[in-house]
Amino acid sequence: MKKKTLIIIVVFIFSLAPFEFIFSQNLKTYDLIFSEIMFDPTPSVSLPELEFIEIYNNSDSLINLSEISLTIGSRSFVPENQILKPDSFIVFWDEEIPTLKNSGDSLKIMFGNNTIHRLDYTPSMHTSSFKRNGGWSLELIDFTKPCLTENNWNSSENTLGGTPGKSNSILNELSPLPIELLSYCPKNDSLLNIIFSVPIESLEMNNEYESFYNQVVVTIPKLNSNSIDSLFITNATTCYETRPFETLTLKYGLPLIPDSGDLVINELLFNPDEEGSDFIEIFNVSNKPINISSLYFCKKNNENELQEPFKISKYPILLMPNEYSVLCPNKSWLMNTFPKTKNITESNIPAMNNDEGKIVLLTHSAKIIDEIHYFENWHHNELIHYENVSLEKLRPTLINVSSNWSSASSVENYATPGYENSNFTELKNTTHNFELNHSVFTPNGDGYNDHLILQYNLSDVNWIGKIDVVNHFGETIHNMYSNILFGKKNSINWNGKLTNNTSIKPGIYALLINAYNTKTQKKIRKKLIFYVNGILE
Repeated sequence: MKKKTLIIIVVFIFSLAPFEFIFSQNLKTYDLIFSEIMFDPTPSVSLPELEFIEIYNNSDSLINLSEISLTIGSRSFVPENQILKPDSFIVFWDEEIPTLKNSGDSLKIMFGNNTIHRLDYTPSMHTSSFKRNGGWSLELIDFTKPCLTENNWNSSENTLGGTPGKSNSILNELSPLPIELLSYCPKNDSLLNIIFSVPIESLEMNNEYESFYNQVVVTIPKLNSNSIDSLFITNATTCYETRPFETLTLKYGLPLIPDSGDLVINELLFNPDEEGSDFIEIFNVSNKPINISSLYFCKKNNENELQEPFKISKYPILLMPNEYSVLCPNKSWLMNTFPKTKNITESNIPAMNNDEGKIVLLTHSAKIIDEIHYFENWHHNELIHYENVSLEKLRPTLINVSSNWSSASSVENYATPGYENSNFTELKNTTHNFELNHSVFTPNGDGYNDHLILQYNLSDVNWIGKIDVVNHFGETIHNMYSNILFGKKNSINWNGKLTNNTSIKPGIYALLINAYNTKTQKKIRKKLIFYVNGILE
């Protein structure tokens, strides 16, 4: 009997009805990014007179756009169910999206509660005032740095006025900006606000924090009005690779209102080169943390009237006791010209005249914190030129007179912006009525013993007197003061300039001091020998 093979035919019936392509996705930050926007299409160049938003798939995967939402200001919409391939664009036109404000707005790509990309656009991102008038789109320049807004967006260069759905016309790779601290200051007794130069993705520290673009708000132990604390940030990242982050130590306390004299104008550059900018350095001589952002600089005219005020910063900036801050409108020039510069605040300041001027540091209520009437002839008289040479204060707590100011040392490249002055002199504790800080001085502008410093500690405030410089023959060659009111305790600096504006020559000299007490009629006559170092002629 033959075997029969039983063949079973199984028929599969497929539904011919349409089906959806469904897959799960988990979008990360910057998987989708805004790459071009047209918020003011009128007057049209050659594109349709329509607003649009272009989005780019910056990931390696297919993305289902129906799972995201686009937020424009306070309004949102969800795209239709469609798939965007990697390295591809999609354009949402006028009829699909809420209105884009010509004055600027905030755009977000959201995946659930997570922000995938945010763009805060403004008309000023058009660097061309002609294109700012309308009809030209804004394009992203460097797709590898999508968190950057400043200098990473500009007007399209395509003759149509934009490149919707196509590669941008201004693609370029920007230099990776480093992560730098711009400012920090307590918001209140439990929160510290920190502002960086670029958007922050993550920080390594022991404190909890929230980041908002380039601003970080850190939870700190509760402060009282007298407490000082510190915060350590060991690492920080942004949306691109940059140079290694240097550990930050931030000392802080609750800012207090400054009184007159709490901050001093400590260094001035008023004769920069043609490419450069003036700068003003301030120094906190008080024991208070001070928020300097609410202060102003202005000039006084010949009638001593206050001129246009320049606010130091729109961001809070904490200046701790014994710390410096240098204000300059051109940070990059300052860093390139004086590489040792520290503690910079990029800020507009009054333009200072080269020959002389009056600069005032004051509050919004016009309370003067410090002021100076400077002169070009305060510079060291042996300098050939004064370009890119700053004037430094010798003793920050003393008054602003010519004897307490001098040219910065050549050893420090003629300026010390943001750190201790090259001519700063630490006074000795003295119990003598009159004493020289050092008996040898070299008035050559090298920053070492450029000034003769006379210290005194007298019995009361009633002393007046006369100070002369005499040579080794006992002849008076210079009168420093003919009728000085000493006060009880202070110091006097002399830069070696004689009455005829020449410099004292090397040799042995003496200060001849005649002091008289107007109350007790007591007299002091003292001769202090000093030596001017240099090459004898």
